[in-house]
Amino acid sequence: MEVDFFLFFVGVLAGIVTGFVPGIHSNTAVAVIASLGFRSDRFASIAIGLFPAHIIASFIPSIFFGVPEQGVVLSVLPGQRLVLEGRGLLALKTVLVACALSIILCAAVFLPSLSVYTFVYGLIKEYVKIIVPLVCIFLFMRSKNPVLSLLFFLLAGGIGAYTLNSGMEDPFLPVFSGMFAVAAIMNYSPHKIPAQHDEGIDRSALRWVPFGVLLGMFSDLLPGIGSASQVAAFATIMMPSESLSFLVLISSIAVSGGIFTLSTAASIGKARMGATAAIAGAVDVGQSLPGLLSLALLSSAICVCILFFFRTKISRIAGVDFTKANTILLLYLVAINLLINGVAGVFVLLIASLLGWLTIRLDVERTNLMGAVIVPTILLLYGIFS
Repeated sequence: MEVDFFLFFVGVLAGIVTGFVPGIHSNTAVAVIASLGFRSDRFASIAIGLFPAHIIASFIPSIFFGVPEQGVVLSVLPGQRLVLEGRGLLALKTVLVACALSIILCAAVFLPSLSVYTFVYGLIKEYVKIIVPLVCIFLFMRSKNPVLSLLFFLLAGGIGAYTLNSGMEDPFLPVFSGMFAVAAIMNYSPHKIPAQHDEGIDRSALRWVPFGVLLGMFSDLLPGIGSASQVAAFATIMMPSESLSFLVLISSIAVSGGIFTLSTAASIGKARMGATAAIAGAVDVGQSLPGLLSLALLSSAICVCILFFFRTKISRIAGVDFTKANTILLLYLVAINLLINGVAGVFVLLIASLLGWLTIRLDVERTNLMGAVIVPTILLLYGIFS
């Protein structure tokens, strides 16, 4: 693979920008780039710069955008909870340091992972159809309301199954932008956010980085249960649910999962992340692996450094009145879904938004909405869904 470093850095900046926009997934951004008709090497140069940076930058909106009032604090993301305590800057610093440590650990164990994936996948591939449902059942039993969790999981799964069989250009764009971005907008109301104070990082929380890297590494082996939030929710049985520790865990899982998807693509031919699958379609991942890995690590490191340098300015957005911005974002999400998926995409966006809004209002864990991916995966594993 011949690397175009100019396009690589363009991809890094694009990943940071798209990461700031709620509802835009790295897979969607890479798909848009793929549609521009770049030569395979140039496309791979942009994509490998974009998706690692996007993964890290996407923690910004999850921490600072659309922070709700105290009345629904139990249903918000851990980073938003810290913002309401005036500790949003600490949340951001913790995530960035955890990402930096994860990058180092991923680089250290990447080479052995190639053999590990081949061995472990050979052991479990016949049992995946049993493992995935069992993990889901375990998550339901640990939820605050197992019945409601199961209900929302199945409803989300129905939406996911419909969109995957609908022939939409990007079936998960209306699903996830509705369930998470639009749902947050629907629950938003302007209110006073406390000043965000700079604090030293709680180093004890960083002890969860190796655990997160390990979980992110093996999450790529289970179809449909690879999202950082799902894996972290499963892992909380073995760790405290304190916000900082959870942020460390989920950020290290996300970074690890993104980097090790290159390893699964090269070793077992399974690219669990859409962006990696697109890269694999353009270049031979096995032959280009040293270069792709180096660029993915470099993209992650650049993103961490940029966000850490501007962390104080970024934290100030928590107190901004997002009413107008939310209106613009809502119109944008409707327009982009209409443009890419047509009227059917807007219909799914509406249903998914209602489902996401209800999870917040009923205080149901939003990780259950990942049923949109898991249910079709289970149906596919059992030959019920094609």
